[in-house]
Amino acid sequence: MTSIPRCRAVKIALLFIFFLCAVCNSFAQITVSPAQTAGALAQKLAGQGVTILNPTLNCAAQANGFFKVGSSNLGLDSGIVLTTGRAATGGGSFGINGLSSYLASTDNGFPGDSMLNVLAGSTTVDACDLEFDVIPNGDTLKFQYVFSSEEYKNAVCGPYNDAFAFFISGPGISGAENIALVPGTHIPVTINTINNGIPGSTGNIDSCMVMGPGSPFTAYYIDNSSGTTLTHYGFTTVLQAIRAIVSCGTYHLKIVIADAGDPLYDSGVFLKAGSLQTSNFTVGALPPVVSDTGAVYCVKGCLPGRFRIATSEVSSAPQTIKYIIGGNAVNSVDYTTIADSVVILAAHAFADVIINGLPTPVSGTKIVKLYILSPYSCAATDNILDSASMFIYDTLHISIVTPDTTICGNDSVQLTVQGDSMLSYNWYPISALSNAAIQDPVAFPSANTIYQVTAALPGSSCPAKTAEINFHVKLTPDIELQTDTVVCFNTLLQLSGATTAGNTFYSYSWSGPAGFSSSLYNPVINNVSAVNAGTYTVLVRIDTNNCSAMATIGVAVNTPDTPVVAPQIFCLDKQASALVADGTGLLWYAGTDSIGTAIAPVIETNELAVYTYYVTQTIGECMSPKTAVNVAVKKCCDGDIGIPTAFTPNNDGLNDKFEPIMDYGYYVKDFYIFNRWGQVVYSGLPGVWDGNYNGVRAEMGTYYYNIHFGCILGGTVERKGDVTLIR
Repeated sequence: MTSIPRCRAVKIALLFIFFLCAVCNSFAQITVSPAQTAGALAQKLAGQGVTILNPTLNCAAQANGFFKVGSSNLGLDSGIVLTTGRAATGGGSFGINGLSSYLASTDNGFPGDSMLNVLAGSTTVDACDLEFDVIPNGDTLKFQYVFSSEEYKNAVCGPYNDAFAFFISGPGISGAENIALVPGTHIPVTINTINNGIPGSTGNIDSCMVMGPGSPFTAYYIDNSSGTTLTHYGFTTVLQAIRAIVSCGTYHLKIVIADAGDPLYDSGVFLKAGSLQTSNFTVGALPPVVSDTGAVYCVKGCLPGRFRIATSEVSSAPQTIKYIIGGNAVNSVDYTTIADSVVILAAHAFADVIINGLPTPVSGTKIVKLYILSPYSCAATDNILDSASMFIYDTLHISIVTPDTTICGNDSVQLTVQGDSMLSYNWYPISALSNAAIQDPVAFPSANTIYQVTAALPGSSCPAKTAEINFHVKLTPDIELQTDTVVCFNTLLQLSGATTAGNTFYSYSWSGPAGFSSSLYNPVINNVSAVNAGTYTVLVRIDTNNCSAMATIGVAVNTPDTPVVAPQIFCLDKQASALVADGTGLLWYAGTDSIGTAIAPVIETNELAVYTYYVTQTIGECMSPKTAVNVAVKKCCDGDIGIPTAFTPNNDGLNDKFEPIMDYGYYVKDFYIFNRWGQVVYSGLPGVWDGNYNGVRAEMGTYYYNIHFGCILGGTVERKGDVTLIR
């Protein structure tokens, strides 16, 4: 780094004020696990077709680590990071993860790197160096990376560059060659070669242009001055380091970054996990059909499937790729013969292996699998690079297991189709089926019907298969009962409904509440009551073919409440009023079998007598049961009035109260009880004393009463006397 003052330094004092409240939110977007070993870093970087040997690391522990991106504009999802300062923010210091307003500037006290001194044109410090040997199983070596720095903006086009390089050495390479180059050039990636094209406060555009034709390359630069996940002010787009090599040779890689000049203002390089690869060959199964689970398959006798073997590097010469054939499908039996290799033509990126399924007897689903081998054999055994599988399904076939059959019109039959469940099934006609789009629906035809099922495999180009079943439907009774009904209490219930009444080839069987049963076509229940309410079922059978049908009707019995009546007494020789009852639409009856009348009876009172009348009430069209009305003609106020001479209010249920005994027609008008000093200890109606005075038991002794009785015929009778209270 250069020691020229920068305006960003004024941020330092403010950063720590906001550090505790802001830093945690940004960490969640890029997670860094620092202090990894050389072996862990190298293996994290390694991908397909390479073997890693002898990893070493010369780097401060806090300057390296794994990174994982949750949300960021970095362009990489995970990998390793090497820095000239700290990899992770924490402990009061800032690493690469956090807000761009944080200043990542840490002196690790580490020396520089002699190879970078030459590249940077100055002495370097705080170097972080990861080295290892690699054996590529192919003819190229490549990986992806992003370079970032705090030097961006203020130090752009300045006299110093923080330096980094990817040095490779080995067969076919003279010395150590840096492959961290601007795409399509031999110009190294630095702050002065990739930036925004605007010199910093200490820079001059000539310092950038002198780096090589086209410099600075602004298309590969990302301004991060307002970033929320990476502290460095700027970084490159995702770049690729690539070099042609000799297959199976041993090469040495040195990935190194350092500060130029002084240890201030950090830089970093992010390398994508698994991106260190050689020529990449892959194989994948292509449909004609992909199942709901994502599995690729073809069908015997229909469109073929194919395996596509592809390379990531188009070659100017043909490439022969061998493969091992696996799976339980038999080559030349379940599918047409395929060879054990395929040629990717010059200037082509892929070649296809065609899988043509051969029609065979039903043998179940088969699998064919290809394991592609590296065209560069670096060991005595084959090197499997990739594999893919394809299902081969049997030729479409279906048959209806259920035979043609004869049924009654209300029977149902479970249809069973022998065929693969992966097929799409459609039945016609769709009427009288539980579901016309499933393999095994339930059929319930009411007339002769031929059902046809069509089975197809969508997207497979296979012709649909069909099968059919014939139903002969025998004559079945057609019953039409009246709808659920309500009948009135004590009326007639007529059950009827079968449309085939009088046909001697039909038989009937009724059942219902209260043990009801009948074999008549139209049975009748007389004098319906509440016990006759419920569900009635009729089973009608054709005697000649034994087909039957069943129907039900619900019957409710409307029974209005009986009128409210009370015994009615009239005085001898006194004009009587009409009988009364509480109800609606009353009808009166002189006897149980008489005809009702709406006029309430008026009885004769010229002699003592007892009568019984009956009354009903009508609600809507329904009449209630008859209620008896007891009527008497009595002498009124003709007998004596009995008054006890003593009583014992001890709650034994015997003689506990003082009350007079009156003949019919009398009633108490007023009632007074006095003690021996003339005080009223009780007064009121209906003239019953319980022996208490003001809520307290009265003393034993003699008490005096004065009672006036009225008569319903008129007049008043007075009685005076004494009564003894005994306890």
